[in-house]
Amino acid sequence: MLRLLTRFLGLLLLAGGFIALIVDGTRSIAGGALLVTNLHRGLAESFPSLYHSLEAGLRAKSAFLWDPVLATLMLLPVSAVLGGVGALLIVFSHKQEASNRYWRR
Repeated sequence: MLRLLTRFLGLLLLAGGFIALIVDGTRSIAGGALLVTNLHRGLAESFPSLYHSLEAGLRAKSAFLWDPVLATLMLLPVSAVLGGVGALLIVFSHKQEASNRYWRR
């Protein structure tokens, strides 16, 4: 059951990454230049109060955590983050097969 939910969540994230890629592509074609939505802008526009409270809380706890680590991760494109996490969830949800089962042949 958990494997099914993990695959479903991975598929939703993969679809969201594909949709974000299509949106960025159409904005780039319409604008005449490459326009990519990074994670910072996407979260700030989608969930403004949650994002700003999370950012303020992390900066209050540890400025070291926010500045180099999360600030660089927030520059990644939304499509790459959603697609990558979705693909990882799908890969990790597959059942692993035993490779050396010679005694069952």
